[in-house]
Formats: sequence, structure tokens, C-alpha cells
Amino acid sequence: MEHETEVITDVAKSLSSWVTEILPPLAAICECDSLARYNNSIRKIEIGNTEIGHAIDAYEFGNGKKHVLLYAFPSPGEAVGGMTILSLLRGLSQYNQYLDSLNLTWHFITCLNFDDQPNEGIKLERVVRNPQIHEVDWCVNNPRTETTAILKYAESLHPIFTYSLHDEYYSGEAIPVYMMVSEPIDPNLCQISRNCLKTFGFHIKKAYPHPKMREAFDTMTRFRDYPNSTLLKFSRYGLVGSCYVSQQNGISPWQLVAAQLSVGMIFLRAVLEKDSLKTQPQ
Repeated sequence: MEHETEVITDVAKSLSSWVTEILPPLAAICECDSLARYNNSIRKIEIGNTEIGHAIDAYEFGNGKKHVLLYAFPSPGEAVGGMTILSLLRGLSQYNQYLDSLNLTWHFITCLNFDDQPNEGIKLERVVRNPQIHEVDWCVNNPRTETTAILKYAESLHPIFTYSLHDEYYSGEAIPVYMMVSEPIDPNLCQISRNCLKTFGFHIKKAYPHPKMREAFDTMTRFRDYPNSTLLKFSRYGLVGSCYVSQQNGISPWQLVAAQLSVGMIFLRAVLEKDSLKTQPQ
């Protein structure tokens, strides 16, 4: 287990080492556009529009038979995921051996919910949530245009893993890291996740441990609005996961990104291992 933790943390570090700040959505989108413009391996497509009319773009990489979907800025100020996506796109375009070995088709939405971002997406700031806002992931029964766009996109892909890049960054508070999954995963992989997070200097949530996965983990069925969520829809295709990192004392931007990356790679490993068991001859 110690070796596995080291391998994953090393990959996460190599992918995130360039990060010196958490970018607001407009800047993150511009960086992804720039990568796509100068790299023919990255395909940019428009999957829909926001309520106001901003284009929702997806960036695709690879030609594997299995699809993985990541989307960032799902709610106001949840900014770490934009850098997680940008780090993965950079790594893929520069041939990261670990990522290439997975033989996947990757799908990235840098900013799903542009309309609700503070300062028109130009500058980040602490966000106090407005309960009146109709949040994109939690309104399937009365969907926003963003909700409809990502649901249709996911339906066309049937992703084996969806990484919904929610976080606690927007609050400006030091909240212990916790992880949510659509179904329980191997407790050993949960422990590797905790080890990775501790390696990067994070405090993890210890209250209300899941009976199987233990500290810092729980299933998305705990969410009150889960039946009305995109997350439930995505779970029909494969595992859905989120890693809620926050601003903590002594934690730098690259560590925030490395934490989301490492946990995401562990979630993906859980999916691929489960799929491998299904295809083995009896």
C-alpha cells in the first residue's frame, strides 16, 4: 500500500507542479483554449449553452473505448477543478506515461456553470451561497440549460467514471477534506486516498465515518437532493466521485490540485479494477 501511495502521489505532483495559483473560470477557459489551439490531439466541441447564452465547451483527448468525464466550476466559486482539468490536459498533451497507459478517451468541461461565477468569471472571491440559486447539479426535475447539456453529453458517452469537481474552496474556510462516491469502493483504495491527502499536508474529515470506507468517505445517497441530481443520472453509466478540498493553512495551490488529481486517479483505478474483474474468464 505504501508503494501504491507513492506512485500516485508522484504522478499527481508531476502533473500539478506548474500550478502557482488557482485561476478564475475565464482564465482557466482561456488556458484550455490555448492548449487546444496548438495541439491537434485536443478536440474542442460545444455541447450547449448556459442560461444567459455562454457557450459550454468540452475538450476531448484520446481514442480509447472507455470514456471518462470531468467537469469543473459546477457551482459558484468551486475553482480547484478548473486547474485539475488544465493539469490533466497539459499532462496528456505532453505525453504523461501513466495517463497514456490507461488508454481512455478523456472529456473535460472546464466551466459548466459560468453564469453564477462571481465577478463574471474574471476574479475569484469568497462566495456565500444563495439558497435561491437553482444549482446545475441539483435540478434534474426542472433543469437549467447547463443541466440538460451535460446530461445529453454524458448520455452520448456512457462514461465509466464521472469526476464532479466540487470543492469547498469557495468558502474561504479551512474545512477537512472529504470524498463522496455514488457507491462504496474498496476500503484499501480509500486508505490509499487518505494516505495521499496526508502526504500533501491535508487534514481529513473524521466525523461520521462510513461503515465500510471509514474516515472522510461517504456515499452520495446522503445528499438530500440526490434523487433530483445529475450525479444519480451519471451513476447509471459508472462510478461518480467528488473530492472536496478547501483552503487550509500551509497548503499551496499545487497541493490543492494534486489532492484532487490523486483522489481522482484512485477512483478511476477502482473502476478499471472492477471492470477488469468482469472481463476475466471464469
